[in-house]
Formats: sequence, C-alpha cells, structure tokens
Amino acid sequence: MISGFLNLQSANDGKTKTVSVFAQEDASGGTETLTFQIIDQVRIAVAAFAPNQGQTVAVTHTASGKGMVTVSATGSRQTLSLILDVDKQPKDTGS
Repeated sequence: MISGFLNLQSANDGKTKTVSVFAQEDASGGTETLTFQIIDQVRIAVAAFAPNQGQTVAVTHTASGKGMVTVSATGSRQTLSLILDVDKQPKDTGS
C-alpha cells in the first residue's frame, strides 16, 4: 500500500505534457494503481513496488491551463493535490 506521496509536478517540453509524483510504498510491496486527476482528465498508472521502495511514477496527458492536480492510490488514504500550470515550459518565466 502507498504510504505517502511527495513532489507532485508537471512538465511540458513543448511536445509532451507529463505529471509525476514520488510514491513511497509501505512494507507490503506489490503492484499499485495510481490515479491522477489532471484538471479535467483522469490518467491511471500501474507500478510495481518492492517493500519500502519509493519511486517516481509519471503519466502523459493533454490537459491545458492552470488548475488542480490530484494523485491518489487504490486502497490507500494518501492523496496529494496542488494547483499546477500544466502548460508551463522551462523557458517560460513567472509562476
């Protein structure tokens, strides 16, 4: 079961938009299903974790604008939400 999330972020290289999060597994290990709510889109990622392993999980999307991005995991009470600008590219200035 996922015991926590850290570092929810958006990336946009001008061609591909991604959202990623660092997910920490508890001592059970196993396959986890993470749900990303990206403004108006839902994306699902399935990742295998060793016991107590942490790893970055990412999904691609086509959402646009600035809005709420939330990640959760099936069977876990852990969630993480941030307002992100999913269109922002590295060359863009400001927040």
